[in-house]
Amino acid sequence: MLCVQSQGTTADTPPPRSEAVARVVFSLLGYARWPTEREVLRLCVDGSARYGAKLAEGGVLATGRSVQSRRIDLQDGVSTAGCDSVYLGPMTDARRKKLSTELIGRPVLVITEEDYECEIGSMFCLNVVDGHVSFRVNLDSVARSGIHIHPAVLQLGRRRGPSP
Repeated sequence: MLCVQSQGTTADTPPPRSEAVARVVFSLLGYARWPTEREVLRLCVDGSARYGAKLAEGGVLATGRSVQSRRIDLQDGVSTAGCDSVYLGPMTDARRKKLSTELIGRPVLVITEEDYECEIGSMFCLNVVDGHVSFRVNLDSVARSGIHIHPAVLQLGRRRGPSP
């Protein structure tokens, strides 16, 4: 079960968006298992990310595992080497395809914001509305990454068909 806890807010007052995003991202990271686990998880936050401020501070997952964050600027061609996970802001399809090519064969969990199609290289695509965060899952990208994601999380983010 994916549990996203809110601290210091009431049900009527949504947390700031960057905090809500950080809680969801840290929860997703907590339910992921890499082929080779590290003591400290390395999260790279793209400078174009609108909701990456809280993520850039790093933190600790519910499992007790530390998350070390660093900012990267993919606009300037900075590599994702040394990243176990990448949090991306909005980008063009061409830029997304280039990054996807760079990550082929590497176990890097890719989480994006404002990728509504969730098709090219992204594994989890966040939708942020009024401080509430939902996500979609690209099962093909997850399968190709070699990262194991808890099945309950995959069910939460599965694509739903159009409503009747």
